[in-house]
Amino acid sequence: MEVVDLREVEEGMVLGSDVLGANGQPLLRAGISLTRRHLQLLSANGVTHVSVRTAAAIPGDAPEPLNLEAVVQERFHNTDPDHPLIRELQRLCRQRLEERLGDHGHDR
Repeated sequence: MEVVDLREVEEGMVLGSDVLGANGQPLLRAGISLTRRHLQLLSANGVTHVSVRTAAAIPGDAPEPLNLEAVVQERFHNTDPDHPLIRELQRLCRQRLEERLGDHGHDR
């Protein structure tokens, strides 16, 4: 798997992990072969990076579990991680993601 800037993603690449929108809603599931419409959806929802399968990935491999910490860090990448309010917002974000994904069998 490789994390790629959305501007460098090409049609036909395969998502390596699920992608969530800014409010935690699932946008696309791992294993989808990306189309132009998918790329427009991701861009419109503020997604800047995605995990894609590399040529070395074996077909049929299970997708990587969603990394909640990476999702939280991506959402708060323009903030001061030492500020008490930001730390609390990150905690709440982790909690809500865990609640939403807990029923879908994702690893935390």
